[in-house]
Amino acid sequence: MKQISFEKRFCTNFLRLDGFKIILKFLESHFHDSVVLLTNVLKFEKKRATNVFLSEKYYPILIKELRNEKSSHHSVILSCLTWSCEYSGEVVTFLYEENIIELLISLFQKYYDGHASQNHSKEMSLICSLLTDICEKHEEARKLFADDQEMIHNLVLLIQSESEEKGSSTNYTLLSDIYLFLSGLLESEECNKIIFEKANPLAFLFNQCLESQKDLNFIYAALKFISSCSQLNLYKEEIIAKKEHTKQIVDLLEIGNLKILSLIVKTLKFLSISVTLKNPVPVEPMIELEIIKKILPLLSIKPINQESCTTISNSIVVIGNCCLPSEEARKQVRELNVIQKMVSLLDAKDDKIRVNSAFSLANMIMDPLNQPIFIKNQGLEKLFLLFNSEANLALFGVVILIRNLAAFGMEENGKISKQWTENVDKLIEIGFIQKLFSLMGSEKYYSLYNIVFESFMHLNNHPVINHMIRIINQQANMQTQTPQQGPNPLFFSQK
Repeated sequence: MKQISFEKRFCTNFLRLDGFKIILKFLESHFHDSVVLLTNVLKFEKKRATNVFLSEKYYPILIKELRNEKSSHHSVILSCLTWSCEYSGEVVTFLYEENIIELLISLFQKYYDGHASQNHSKEMSLICSLLTDICEKHEEARKLFADDQEMIHNLVLLIQSESEEKGSSTNYTLLSDIYLFLSGLLESEECNKIIFEKANPLAFLFNQCLESQKDLNFIYAALKFISSCSQLNLYKEEIIAKKEHTKQIVDLLEIGNLKILSLIVKTLKFLSISVTLKNPVPVEPMIELEIIKKILPLLSIKPINQESCTTISNSIVVIGNCCLPSEEARKQVRELNVIQKMVSLLDAKDDKIRVNSAFSLANMIMDPLNQPIFIKNQGLEKLFLLFNSEANLALFGVVILIRNLAAFGMEENGKISKQWTENVDKLIEIGFIQKLFSLMGSEKYYSLYNIVFESFMHLNNHPVINHMIRIINQQANMQTQTPQQGPNPLFFSQK
């Protein structure tokens, strides 16, 4: 039987006995202790407690006290508000309408100005944490910071000063909350210009040397910022170009925390996409091989929830992206039995895992030596099931794989290779070719036309398919038809 902690039982009973109504009477005489108690109940009872808290009209009292510049209760109020915002969009809306953003900016400035003479790290950290929750749930709140450059500039200066501290002097809690807050602002073009205007917070991050023994909350916040920059194409090249930067991220894969692992893989996904599609700078092959080796165990995570499924899916993407530009990577996936594992994931229940496996395998079979392994493990049979999908992305993954199977390893000593012929025979036997023709004749899948047509340019070297295409050309005059009209259906009755 699951053990319920004393704290949890107390908080449940506190709510059941209308504790919030009782404590309301003590706020004036015992403000600090009362708010600490309320915060603890919010931590353990989460959304349920937040709804009661909102209904008991606590917020106007807390905000009034927060506006009092001479109050000594700012920290406990900020902590209380942060916990209540985490679970309720309604609370965020209420606070936004009470002009809480302007108040928090003003408070932050007050603490920032006095930080040199008196340490206000805790208050500034709590303000950033509260603002992160509000901005995450309220789009209009994020826009306010585009007009308030001073606070963002000061946050970057705080990062700079904290990054210069050595050893135990560095305040990782403050750095974590600043980076999380700035990550949420990056989507605003105006805000990200301000963030990088006078300094580069990314450089400070890597100078901090991301290491597994550092504070895990800091590592999570740092990765969140790096991931957001990569996703938005901000300073991607700067991260990739320096081998040690990518290696610092890859080395963090040794951390066993799933939440952090998920974010590392997401970061690597965006970085690897920038290499393979944009190709701004070459990635060192050794880094790609190290990435594959360290990410491979993540493919065996049990897909028990959305986070684990996303981690597996992103891991598949990263491995596939490493294989696209690198012959060494394609060789390594063969040696490490990654192809067999990827084929098994074509059976996964999660749609993204299946589709991304198809794309990843498409890159792996660019090496002809990987093709027999894919086919021997029933890769084509499992892939054919994806053809039943209505989603264009799933179909695109299937067609890309067929195109690569047809395009790579076709010739051997100047002749059509035996393996290639057997591969295409298998495509015909399973029913891929008929499906490809049906895609060309469907307006619904017009976006796939070019890649399907490219596949047939290679498949046309097989005598059976060449004969099929000649029949279509003769009977339906395919060259003059638009893709929307499609081939003559008589073709299928005469094959």
